[in-house]
Order: sequence, then structure tokens, then C-alpha cells
Amino acid sequence: GPMFHFNLGGENRKPAFSVEAAYWNITHFIYSLDAGIEIERGKLRLYSEGQTGLGVTGVSFGPVVEFNFKESKTRLGLQGSCWINYIFGADYRMRFIDGQKFRYVGVYGKVPMATSGLDEDGGSTSFDDWDDWD
Repeated sequence: GPMFHFNLGGENRKPAFSVEAAYWNITHFIYSLDAGIEIERGKLRLYSEGQTGLGVTGVSFGPVVEFNFKESKTRLGLQGSCWINYIFGADYRMRFIDGQKFRYVGVYGKVPMATSGLDEDGGSTSFDDWDDWD
């Protein structure tokens, strides 16, 4: 889903826009993997995080690569987030890149999609399957 973040530190508080997708396994231990792309003025970031959560809240942690076009540099770092959501949410993110710490708050929307537990033909009922009819 789309995400909007605002940098809380430094003199220039710049907004960032990102698009993120996540896979959640909720059958046993609840875990997730996500991947995202984030655009901030003069910078592009690619990231992935391992996540876990209960109900409507959770935490995540993972690597990030930042392409700084103004300085013509590429940097590696780590980031961690905590969030609260249900379709729409808010998060707090800390990012460590090149020995500096960056803090962000953000809002976002998600579109949940199931990949299992659905009928093979994609329908919710089938009128041509009479095996259980008695």
C-alpha cells in the first residue's frame, strides 16, 4: 500500500512517499516479509523487513539501500518500525544510514488480499457442485 512519512530530525523536514507490499503467514507463528521503494527529494530507497505482530500492532526490522542522487552516493543501512493499523495505519520508523540516525512518522493504507482458503475458480459459491446436496 501507499505510505507517507515525515522526517522528524534535522533542519529540513522532508516528506517521503513509498509503496510497500508484504506477505503475511498467520497459520502458526505470525510472521511477514515486506519489500518497499521510498522516494524522498533527491533520494531513492529500497528496503525489506522481517515483521511480526499481534492483532493490529507489530514491529519490523531489516536492511535498506539508499541512492542519494544529489551526492552521487549509495549507502547501506538498517531500519526498524513499529505500527498500529487495520487497513489504515500509523507507524514510527528509525533508520540508521552511514552512522546517522533518522526518525520518521508515517500514515498509510493497505489492501489485504488472501492467497489461500479461496475456491479454485475464485468464486465464493458454486451452483454446479452438488456433491454435498442431500
